[in-house]
Amino acid sequence: MNHLSLSAVLSGEGGNGIASLLDVGQSSMIWTILIFVIALPFMWKFVFGPITKALETREDQAREAAAAAEEARSEIERMKVSIQEDLEDARRAAAEQVNTAKARAAEREKELLGAAKEEAAKERARAKADIEQSLVSAREVLRQDAVRLGIDVAQQVISREFSSADQQRLVGDFQKQIEN
Repeated sequence: MNHLSLSAVLSGEGGNGIASLLDVGQSSMIWTILIFVIALPFMWKFVFGPITKALETREDQAREAAAAAEEARSEIERMKVSIQEDLEDARRAAAEQVNTAKARAAEREKELLGAAKEEAAKERARAKADIEQSLVSAREVLRQDAVRLGIDVAQQVISREFSSADQQRLVGDFQKQIEN
């Protein structure tokens, strides 16, 4: 067995190295081109065709996905605008309800204040009438008492003569009766 070194094989010593495989003659080149030209339609149909078709399918799917994404984005924008409009409508309606409630509350407050003022005026009028009636009654009682006292005094004066001590006592009694 012949032990050749690696460098001998690579260098092609003896005519059987790798270099001899790479040495292509002119006739081999023509055959290679001819085989390539004959195999090209088959390669085109069985190799490049399916690859091209797969790439086109993938590209179509990518276009469809991009179109779907764009449509979804447009739909999201429309929904966003719609939600924003609904939100603005809700805000307006809420503000309107608050204003209506405030107006009703102010109106009710005015009604209650008016009713309270009216009731207070009635109460004052009743109290004033009660006071006037009490004054009239008190004056009448005082008149009656004064008349009775006057009559009592007159009866005592007419029925006898008074000494100065009697007059002072009568005046003192009269003052005591007035004070009570």
